[in-house]
Amino acid sequence: MLDSEVFMMKDVVCEAGNQKRRDRREEMVGSVSSKDAAGAIEGTLTKPPTRPATEEWTTASLAHASILLTLILAFAGGVGALLGLVIPLAIYSCYRERSHFIASHALQSLIYQGMGLLAYALVVAATVAAVTVAWTVSGLLSVVIVGFLLMPLALLITILMVILLLGLPMVWVGYGLYAAYRIYEGYNFRYWLLGEWVDREVRI
Repeated sequence: MLDSEVFMMKDVVCEAGNQKRRDRREEMVGSVSSKDAAGAIEGTLTKPPTRPATEEWTTASLAHASILLTLILAFAGGVGALLGLVIPLAIYSCYRERSHFIASHALQSLIYQGMGLLAYALVVAATVAAVTVAWTVSGLLSVVIVGFLLMPLALLITILMVILLLGLPMVWVGYGLYAAYRIYEGYNFRYWLLGEWVDREVRI
C-alpha cells in the first residue's frame, strides 16, 4: 500500500513538472504572438517571425546537449572531437529553412563548441610550453643551487596545468548542458555574448 502511494506521488510531481514546462513554452509563444499582432497593427512587421512549436524545444535542447558527445570524442581521439560538431551542424542545416528557433540555437551551439575546442587547444599548447620551459630551465640550472630553487616553481606550473586541462572542459561542458536544460524547461536561453551576437549578426 505504501509503495503504491509513493509511485502515485512521483507521478503527480512528474506531471506537475511537465505542466510547468508546457506553461512556460505556451507563455513564450503567446508573448511572441501578441508582439506579432501589435507589430502587424502598427505596420512594423512585414513578415511575422516563426513561433516555436512545443516539439521544437526538444530539438533545440538536443543541439546544446551534443556538447557531451564532443567532450567524449575529444578525450577518446583528440581530433575526433570535430566529429561532435556534426550534430549541431546537421540540425542547423536541416532546420535553417524550417525553424528559425531551432536553427538559431543549433548555430549558437555549433559556434560555442567550436570556439571551446579552439580555446582548449590554445590552452594546451601554452601550458605545455610553459611546463617544458620551466622544467628545462630548472634542469639546466640544477648544477647550481638556483636550479633546485626553481623546481618548486616548475612543480607549481605543472599542477596548474593539470587543473586547467581537467577543469576547463568540465566548465565548458557544464555551461552547454545548462543551456540544454534551460531550453528544455521552456526558457529561451542564450550563451553570454555569443547568443546575442548570433541573433544580431547572423542571418538564418
